[in-house]
Amino acid sequence: MKWFNHKPRSMPVSEVDPELDSVGPYNRLSASQVNSYRACQRMWFYEKVLKFKIRQIPVLYVGRAVEDAICKTLKESPSLLLATASEHTLSKIPIDEDGKPSRNGGNTWPANRILPLDKSQIPKSFDQIFDWAKQRVEKHLKSSLSAVKKDWERQERRSGDWSEVDFDYCLEMCINALNFHMIEVKRCYEKIDQQTLKSWRNGNREYWPSPDGYDFQLAGKHPLADEGKVTINEAWEIARPWFVEPEAGQFSMNSIHPEYWFQGEYDIVYRWDNNVKIVDIKASKGIGDRSGDYIDQLRMYAMLWWVTHEKDELVSDLEIWYLGANVVKTIPVPTESEMAVIEQELRLLWNEIKSHKVSIEQCPPNPSPLRGFSKGGVATNPPNGEVRCDRCDWKSVCSGGEGEEYREMQREYTLPGLITPIHPVSLQDLNVRFSLTTVVDSVNYRENDVPEIKIIQDGYRASIEIKVNKHQDGSSTYPHGLRKNDLIYLQNVIINSNYRGELIVKVDPLAKITTSSETECNDKLLDFRARWDIVGKLAYKYYRSGIGRNGREWHRKGMVVYDKNNAIKISGWSNDWGHQYDMADEGDYVLLSNIELDAWADQLRGQIGRHSRIDIIN
Repeated sequence: MKWFNHKPRSMPVSEVDPELDSVGPYNRLSASQVNSYRACQRMWFYEKVLKFKIRQIPVLYVGRAVEDAICKTLKESPSLLLATASEHTLSKIPIDEDGKPSRNGGNTWPANRILPLDKSQIPKSFDQIFDWAKQRVEKHLKSSLSAVKKDWERQERRSGDWSEVDFDYCLEMCINALNFHMIEVKRCYEKIDQQTLKSWRNGNREYWPSPDGYDFQLAGKHPLADEGKVTINEAWEIARPWFVEPEAGQFSMNSIHPEYWFQGEYDIVYRWDNNVKIVDIKASKGIGDRSGDYIDQLRMYAMLWWVTHEKDELVSDLEIWYLGANVVKTIPVPTESEMAVIEQELRLLWNEIKSHKVSIEQCPPNPSPLRGFSKGGVATNPPNGEVRCDRCDWKSVCSGGEGEEYREMQREYTLPGLITPIHPVSLQDLNVRFSLTTVVDSVNYRENDVPEIKIIQDGYRASIEIKVNKHQDGSSTYPHGLRKNDLIYLQNVIINSNYRGELIVKVDPLAKITTSSETECNDKLLDFRARWDIVGKLAYKYYRSGIGRNGREWHRKGMVVYDKNNAIKISGWSNDWGHQYDMADEGDYVLLSNIELDAWADQLRGQIGRHSRIDIIN
C-alpha cells in the first residue's frame, strides 16, 4: 500500500469495531454536549434527554453553507478544473454503507476521469490561484446556500426570515477563509522539504487522505505531479488540509475515543509538514459567550487527537477562524498533563450523565454566568445585568426562568361532553416497543433497497417496514436470505397501524430482526394498543406546511409535551387539532385523548387523529 510511512499520525477518522463498542453512536459525549451541560444542566436535560429542539434560525444554517462551500473549494485543483467548471465535477464519489468514502477496489472516482489541464490553462501565480479559488467558492456557495435553505424550510421549529441572509456577507466570509488557507499554501511552497515533495509526487497518500476526488490509493505517480522545484499548484495540492468529505454521511467521519465514550468531528486538519494543526471554522465575528465554548472545544479536540494516536502524537497548533471578523485566533495547546486532566474530567462526566438515565432532579436550573468576548473572540467584561436565562429557549417552562417545576397531575379527568372519565397513562408507561417471534409469510427482494417482508403470528398478519439498514450497535438490522416460513425474532420493534387499520412493524436504529427459536418469544402482535390518553406540560408548539405530490397544500401542527423525566412529540393534520390547540400556551398542562403512538430511536412520538381530543387542564 502506498500510504505515507509515518507513525499512527494523520488519523482524523476512527473506525469502530461494533463488537467492542459498548457505548454506541447515540450515547457518546461530544464537545457541544459538554459545553451545554456546563452552561446549564437543566438546559442540557431539556435538549439532550427530553429532546427539546431549539428554534431553527437561518444563521444556524448559514454557517453550514459557508463551511460546505469552503471545503468543496479546497477539495478542487487549479491544475484539474477551470474556474468556470461545474460545481458538481468532483461529486458522486463512491460511498460505503456506513456513509464513509468507500475503500472497495474497482470504484470509479471523479478526479480519475479528468485529464489534467494544459500548462497554459493553469494559474501561474498565487494571485491567479486565489482568483480561481474565489470564483470556485462563489459557485459552490450559491448551491450550498440553496441546499441549507431547503433544509431550513423543512424544519418544524423554523424561525426568522431567510430573506435576511446576505449572500455578499457569506461570500466575504468564504473568501476570508481562502485567504487564511493561502497563507498555508505559501508556507508550503517556501518550506516544503524534498522528502515530502518526492513522496507526494510518487503517489503516496495518507490512510485518510485530504479529499481531492481521487481514490485512497493511486496507481503510480500523482497525476498532478511536476518536476524540479515545487510549483505553486503542487503547493496547493500538498498543503490541502483534511476535512470531512462533503458527500459523506452525517457523523460518519468522527474521531472517537478508544473507550468509545467521547467523539468529535474536526473541521480542518493541516498536516503536510508532519505537524498537526486543528482549525475550527466559525461563520461569526466571535462576539459573545459562545466564544468561550469554542476554546474549550478545541482543547477537547487536542485531547481527542492525543488519545486516538496512542498518546504518542501531540497537536502542534489550535486555531479558530472567525470569518465574520476576518481574524485567526490562536488557542494555546494544552500540555500532556492538562490533556490527562481533560480526559479524566470527561470520563467522569460521561459516567455521571450518559452511563444511565438522568432525572430532572439531578439537573438543577443553575446556569453559569455569561462570559464576555469582543470581535475576534477577544475576552472582555461580561455583559452588564444580563443572565443566561434571558436568552434561553426554555425560560417560559423552566423554574430558573419564568416557569415552574413540573407538578404531578391527577389520574382521572371528567371532560365536558363525556360520560366516562379519562385515566391518562404516565409517559414512562407508554408501550410502543415489542419483542416477539413470528414466521415469515412472504419476502420480496428489491434491487438496491430493503426487502418487503410480511409476517404471521397466531393467524394475524403484519408488514415490516425497515427504516434503516444499521442498528445503533453497527450491525445489520435484518438478516439476508430470508425465505417464506423462516422463524424470526423481532427485537425492540415498534408496532402501530396504518390508515387502513393494518398492523405495521417498524425497524428503526434501536430495533433488529434476527433468526430465532420459539424460546425467544415474548410479546404478541395483538399486545399492540391502538389508542392512548396522556397528560403533561406543553413545552412548545410547531407548525409545518408544504405542497404534496398531488399539487395540494398540506398543513400540520404539533407540540412537545413532557412530565418530570419524559417527553413526547405529537403531530397531526391542522384540522384535527381543534381550537384548544390554538389557545394552549407554553407551560400549560394539557390532556391528549385517543392518540396513536410511534417512535424513532429514543424519541417517543404521538399522532393526533380526527377522533382525538386536546384539553387545557390548568
